[in-house]
Parts: sequence; C-alpha cells; structure tokens
Amino acid sequence: MKDFISKMDKVIENLKQELAKIRTSRASAGILDGITVSYYGQAVPIKSCATINIPDPKTIEIMPWEANMVPVISSAILKANIGLNPQTSGNKLRLTMPPLTLERRTQLKKIVHNICEDHKISIRNLRRKQLEILDEQEKEKEITKDEKFRAEKDIQKKTDEKIKEIDEIFSKKEKEIMEE
Repeated sequence: MKDFISKMDKVIENLKQELAKIRTSRASAGILDGITVSYYGQAVPIKSCATINIPDPKTIEIMPWEANMVPVISSAILKANIGLNPQTSGNKLRLTMPPLTLERRTQLKKIVHNICEDHKISIRNLRRKQLEILDEQEKEKEITKDEKFRAEKDIQKKTDEKIKEIDEIFSKKEKEIMEE
C-alpha cells in the first residue's frame, strides 16, 4: 500500500512540474526548467549556472554566475521558442511577460485540462494495477475476502483524494491563466 501511495504522489509531483512549465500571465522560474545551456561542455539547466529572481509578477531576472554566459543563456531562451525575448543589461538578463490574448488563454486552459486528465488516467491505472494485485493475493490465499474488501475501500479512498487534488491543481492553474 505504501508503494501505491508513493507512486500516486510521484504522479502529482510530475503534474506540478509539467504545469510549472506552462506560461501564464505571471512570471515563474518554472518556465525556464526545460531550457539547457552549454556550461563547461555540459548541457545544464539555466538554474545550474545562474540565479533566477522574480522581482515583480511580470518580470524574470537571470543573473549568470559568469559574465560570458549572458549571450549563451540569451540564445538558448530564444531557441527554446517560449515566446519570451530576453533583454540584456550588463551581467543581467530580463524577461518580460507579455500579456496573453483571450484566444491564447483558452488554448492554454485546454492544454492544462488535457495534462490534468492524463494524470488522472495515470492515477486510475495505478488503482487498477493495485486491485489486480489484491485479486491475485486473494486467489493465492494470502489475504481473506474481508481484508481484500477493506484494502479496496482504502485504495478507492486514496484514489478519490488524489483525483480531487488534481482537480484543485487544475482550478488554481486555470485561475492563473485566466486572470490578467
């Protein structure tokens, strides 16, 4: 049962990481998570070679630890095609979040909905696998029918909790996307 719960928690964490990459009207360091730069011959995420700050809700500041990384990070952001244009000022890069159109907000809402639905399916698949394990254990006489019944109720309760948590995450992200 602990393994089942930890797998469900991993699904929720994965959902949060995926949603952090989706751009809203607010600045978020998560937007840069998928972008890597060449740093001493290694492809590393931007946060591994620079400090990322959010001074206000519409701005992301990137301060590389080494001055020669400014153009490298700038070009990596442009190549990533995330809809942001880095502005360089000295040893600092600044990304300003442009306002989203209503059409783009609607598209983003659909994308977020699909991602959340995929993660709900993952939770339900974990539940199905766990129930199959219980059926097998009952066939092998490792557990009684009463134990199986109790375990099924616990599994369903945990599944419902995680589905509700995904719905709450979706509502929060939807609100973020739709607000100006």
